[in-house]
Amino acid sequence: MNRFGDIDVSFKRLPPVYGYRSEKPVPIEKALEPIEPQIDELPYYIKIAKRNCHFPSEHGLTRDQSAAVYIYTMEWGDTTLYRVLNNALRSENRQALKIWFPYLKLFDTALDKLPTVKEAVWRGV
Repeated sequence: MNRFGDIDVSFKRLPPVYGYRSEKPVPIEKALEPIEPQIDELPYYIKIAKRNCHFPSEHGLTRDQSAAVYIYTMEWGDTTLYRVLNNALRSENRQALKIWFPYLKLFDTALDKLPTVKEAVWRGV
């Protein structure tokens, strides 16, 4: 239920995020380097994601792409990556998202490789 609790009910209309698609692909450690001050023990969680992610992937994801998806789904407290990223994405300050561009590039290219699934997907913590 926590995930539903962090939804901003104001339904602000924000401009799209432009620029991350032109980023060069980098390893997940480098992609998340600018975010380290915001997330306690981030290098530790990156190691867990790289160790436990689905790799090799039948969809052609690199280990870093697979880890980018995996770490987004991880839960470890108030500074969990998805919470920090979602807060940044909801911010009216679109310039503040620039530090996320390397990670967004990695995450987006990973999702582009995955097949579309038309069924309910549940996440348990």
